[in-house]
Amino acid sequence: MATDVGAWRVLRPVLAELARRGQPCQVMLAGLAASIASQDGVAHRRLCGATAEERAAQVLAAGPTALLLGTSVQPVAERALTVLARTCQPPIPTLAVLDAMLLVERRFGRGLSELADLVACPDPETAARLIEAGATPSRLVVTGNPTLEEIGLRAVSPPPAVAPDRPTDVLFVSSPVESMRKRGVDLAIDERETLDDVLAALSALRDLSPGGFRVRVRWHPVQRPDTLPATPPGIVLVSDDEPDRLRSCAQARVVVGLSSTLLGEARLLPRAAIAYLPGPYWDRERVFAPRYGVRLARSSGDVRAMLAEALTQPPDPAPLADHLGATARIADLADALAR
Repeated sequence: MATDVGAWRVLRPVLAELARRGQPCQVMLAGLAASIASQDGVAHRRLCGATAEERAAQVLAAGPTALLLGTSVQPVAERALTVLARTCQPPIPTLAVLDAMLLVERRFGRGLSELADLVACPDPETAARLIEAGATPSRLVVTGNPTLEEIGLRAVSPPPAVAPDRPTDVLFVSSPVESMRKRGVDLAIDERETLDDVLAALSALRDLSPGGFRVRVRWHPVQRPDTLPATPPGIVLVSDDEPDRLRSCAQARVVVGLSSTLLGEARLLPRAAIAYLPGPYWDRERVFAPRYGVRLARSSGDVRAMLAEALTQPPDPAPLADHLGATARIADLADALAR
C-alpha cells in the first residue's frame, strides 16, 4: 500500500519480485502513487476513502495476511494501518519500506507510535537516526534501496560532453520547500531563490561552457509549473516536460536541486548531483548519507565550485554496491511475514 510517489517507486520492484516468486499480492494505492502506477501500467485498486482511516479500513477489509507499506511525512493510510493492524485478531504484521532518509522520524508519528513491525532502511545512517529517535534496533533492517538498485543495474551512459557549438545541459530539480516555510519551517531560501543562485553561479562559469547553458526546471509532482525568471545572457531556461525522470537526468551534464530523492537517483546513472541546502535547518536535517555521493552545497560559493568541478571532471562512479540485492532482501522479509 502506498500514497506518495517515492513510496510507490520503492515498492514497485519488490512487488515485481514477489510476483516472479508466485507470491500473490493485492496492490492497493492512493493519491499520486495510484496515478504513477497507472502511468507505469501496473494493475492496482485505487482506494477511494475520504480520509486516511477510511482508506486503511478498505485495505483491512481485503483480508491481508501481511502488509507491505510505503512511508510518508503526511498522515496517510499507511501510517493508520500500522496502528490498526495491531488491533486485528490475529494482529496483521507490517513491513514499511523507506525510500529516503529525509524527515525519517516524522514518517512514523509522535514518539514513533506508528512504527511498523519491521522497517526496511535504505542505509545504516537512516537506521541510526531511527534508533536515536527511540526505535528498537531489532525492528530495523538495512536492506539498501530497490529503486536505486534497479536504476544502477541499467546500462551506464557517460554524461554529455561540454562542446563549443552547443549549450551544456543542466537539470534543476525543484522541491516544494516554500510550502514547508508556510508550515513554519525556518528555511534560509526557497526553491525560487535556490534557482536564482544556481543561475548566478552558471553565469559566472560561462568560460567553462562556450556554447552557454540550457537549464531545464523539473517540477516536483505536487508543484504546478510557474513562470520562469529572466536569465543572464548565455543561459536558456525552460520547463522540463520529459515524462521519464531518469531519461531527463541522463540528458544533463549535472543535476542540481534541493532535497529531492531524484538527486540520489541521478548518481546511479551516473551523473554529478548537487544538493543546495544552505542555512541551519539543513545542518540539522540530513538528506543524503555520504555514501550516495550527492555533493552538499551550503553556500552560493559551494554551488559555483561544485558546478565548476562537474563541468570539467567526469562524475564519480555510481554508488551501487550498497543497494545490490535490496529488492530480494525486502521480498524475503515480506515472504517471511506472510507465512
